[in-house]
Amino acid sequence: MEKKFIEFLKSRRLKKTPERLEILHCCLECKGHFDVDILYNILDSRGYHVSKATIYSSLDLLAEAGIVRKLLFDTHQAKYEIAGTSHSHLICTQCGEIVELNIEGLDLIMDKLQLCGFIPNYLSTCIYGRCKNCTEKMRSLQ
Repeated sequence: MEKKFIEFLKSRRLKKTPERLEILHCCLECKGHFDVDILYNILDSRGYHVSKATIYSSLDLLAEAGIVRKLLFDTHQAKYEIAGTSHSHLICTQCGEIVELNIEGLDLIMDKLQLCGFIPNYLSTCIYGRCKNCTEKMRSLQ
């Protein structure tokens, strides 16, 4: 992934900075979904004192390069994930937990979109509800 990002930066005539590469490494180490605050804390603990603006701009570049995906759920802050296969997200409306779910047939939907002249990169759906833990808590209160 580092090589891909460096080639992308070169193609845009942008500098290969240590901060950008360290942000990439932090993203690759994150499991599941992450946000700017998580990256900021990881970088700070490693001695990289970069601004959140630098993290945001680097994430935008990583998204343009196809390395990460920017996800906009029903929150005020974007979440990110390493780019991969199309999948759905189960989002708990109580605790905010996000679980990835592979639904059979998403590739068929992608094929149909291509037939309409639209060329999709990936498909991401969100299903909102209450997770197992929050459901059990609600039941125990009754």
